[in-house]
Amino acid sequence: MAAIVWLYFWFVMKDIKQHREEFDQLGKLYPQEASVEVEQAFINGVNTYWFTPENLVENKFIIWLHGGVYALGSVRSHGAMVSHVAKKLKTKVLFVDYALAPEHPYPAANNDVLAVYTTLLKEYPSHKIGFIGDSAGGGMIVSAINSIINQQLPLPYAVAMISPWIDLNAGNPSYESNKQKDPILNRELIKNATKDYLAGASIETANPDDIVLNAFPPVLITVGTNEVLEDDSRNFYNVVQKLQPKSTLTIYENQLHVWPLTNITSEASQKLLDELNTFFAIEKV
Repeated sequence: MAAIVWLYFWFVMKDIKQHREEFDQLGKLYPQEASVEVEQAFINGVNTYWFTPENLVENKFIIWLHGGVYALGSVRSHGAMVSHVAKKLKTKVLFVDYALAPEHPYPAANNDVLAVYTTLLKEYPSHKIGFIGDSAGGGMIVSAINSIINQQLPLPYAVAMISPWIDLNAGNPSYESNKQKDPILNRELIKNATKDYLAGASIETANPDDIVLNAFPPVLITVGTNEVLEDDSRNFYNVVQKLQPKSTLTIYENQLHVWPLTNITSEASQKLLDELNTFFAIEKV
């Protein structure tokens, strides 16, 4: 029901601050993991937060790109979920508080991500860096990988996408086949969010789905069967598996969009944590 609340506010309320305040309430649905320390840091001018678990693996960390249709989301909405992932993986996680639309449309968020990544490469040359992105954050990973390749930078050692929103066109069949099962997203919401995100830029330029890739790191893609974005995951997997043999698509039955965000203790959420833990183990990738 909490997810339905922010959907209501997206259509009915007009103040973007109210949209964000409602969305941030998702972060109060369960407690943050108390053993994980959270510290704010500014990296190359971008606001970020380090999530540091106990007994961490010292030679790697993961960059988290949050969802929220490029306009919503913060450490308040996602901090609890990120803290549980950090504990499970025993890995430091850097949450990127990237610039949000409509105040900061494309390519502001992508520029923030690249600024953080390039700085970390310089400051931690011996570390392995991974990415996790949920919803819009999954699409941002695709855009980031393209920029990393174009700038001839080292690729992340592994990336994971949770319910990724990759195609800004919102034209995949699952928008119709799953619309009765998805109380969170629909075509109209996605198109409105895309319009605000683009702010006049061409969709072909900004759309992660239109990027022609020639390489990709090992990738784990996860999505629920009750999502209008199900085909975004299926279609991207069909593309990326031709570039990267270590590509995995896991379909979670009867799960909604970014299901760990609303219930981290559910069987499906715990299964996803286990899958992420196995995937990001250095010796496994």
